[in-house]
Amino acid sequence: MPRQTSNRKDSVPPSLSSQRAIELLRQQLAQAERIEGLPCDNPEVKKWKLTTENVLNATFGQPDGERHENTQRFVGCYYHVTYRGMTSTQHQENHTRGTQNSRAILESCIEQLELLAPPSARVAPGEYQFHPEIERVSGELFRDGHYKQAALEVYIRVIEEVKARSGLNDDGDSLMNRAFGCDKQTPVIQFNGLVAEAERDEQRGLLFLFKGIVGLRNSKAHSNRLFNDPLRAHEYLALASLLMRLLEIASVNRTT
Repeated sequence: MPRQTSNRKDSVPPSLSSQRAIELLRQQLAQAERIEGLPCDNPEVKKWKLTTENVLNATFGQPDGERHENTQRFVGCYYHVTYRGMTSTQHQENHTRGTQNSRAILESCIEQLELLAPPSARVAPGEYQFHPEIERVSGELFRDGHYKQAALEVYIRVIEEVKARSGLNDDGDSLMNRAFGCDKQTPVIQFNGLVAEAERDEQRGLLFLFKGIVGLRNSKAHSNRLFNDPLRAHEYLALASLLMRLLEIASVNRTT
């Protein structure tokens, strides 16, 4: 049988930070009133539409290689029923109506971006800071809106730190089980005295948090799905920061 090939296209991630996207969309919105007043066949009209569509693509990316729903709504503003014999006045009315609708779409996009701006842009200086290593590997990626890559890099960095502190060459769940497991073994990395059952429960709970980082790393490394949620990205980086800080105060029981 002939081998079937998938027609699914690769997703294209956003290439603009929220702040830069807001700035560019405001520029396009400011020109909309002038565009509305031009004849519908004026070359400036086509140029404005194409430029705005490209800004929206860079802002929201292209899930599965297709236009994001916000971009599609903008483009759809100019889809009108036409028929032979339409007068120039009717064509101009379509242009006016489409431009008015497009202005509403751009205003909505700007409002969405402002509401979803990365928390780091809204948090008072000093209120929360990522662990220095998390800031080093992903702080700039996060602020530029590259949330998936920012999250992936911090997962990798936490796993590297577990390897470095434990001296183990394993990876994945095997690494975490050997480094933190406290059932029938002394953990290499120990977070408390492990005397009371509550302390053993804490050790097990942290083991599962570190194992969760492995699962998140694998998911982000092998998926093309877009990740456009800055609030969730901030929380993932904060989780990685917490785990890095816990590693700094843990006891290490290496056997050499």
